[in-house]
Amino acid sequence: MNRPMMAAIMCGGKGSRMNQGLTFEKPMLLFRGKPMVGHVLDALVSSKKFSSVVGITSRHTTATSKYLRNLNHCVNGLHLIETSGFDYSTDLGQVIERLKPSEIIVVPSDLPILKAETINEILKSWNPDASFVSIIMEKSFIESLGLIPSIVISVEKVEYCYTGITMIDTSRILTGVEANESYIVMNREDIAFNINTMEDLKAVNAYLN
Repeated sequence: MNRPMMAAIMCGGKGSRMNQGLTFEKPMLLFRGKPMVGHVLDALVSSKKFSSVVGITSRHTTATSKYLRNLNHCVNGLHLIETSGFDYSTDLGQVIERLKPSEIIVVPSDLPILKAETINEILKSWNPDASFVSIIMEKSFIESLGLIPSIVISVEKVEYCYTGITMIDTSRILTGVEANESYIVMNREDIAFNINTMEDLKAVNAYLN
């Protein structure tokens, strides 16, 4: 890592799996008295590793945008970028272009028990020669926590799941060219509880209790 790191919180999606019949925006789902996106922001700020934190919002998350704007005065370096909200890949591509040239860690807004220590460990594991690194965990570990894996990939005949956390050197990502993705395996409870459904929310509360 040669330049100051930036952190980007992805909070512009539709949250369709969570919002079945509900009216709230998923990043604003209250978890122990605070919106989930607030817990993620706290972990990133507490790590003390970032020159700035960027909230990635869209037209789908206007309440989230308002919440984060209201925190500008008390969180140094916090600002917002609005993307199309079309889908995750499109939004991430827009983020990469807007934040060039910088090194960023991309974190979803639905990791309510994320710890600063885990963020620091992830950053220490980043090989500077890798331009696009996804943090994954073993499918069996996910299942041991009572969670149902969504997207499953196979690496050297072992099944893994994405955590949604990615480290990117934006200066080395070419527009329209698929990035060469590499992986870091990290089985940690605080990045396993990615809240996509109400069942996931029940599972994290059961784990903490």
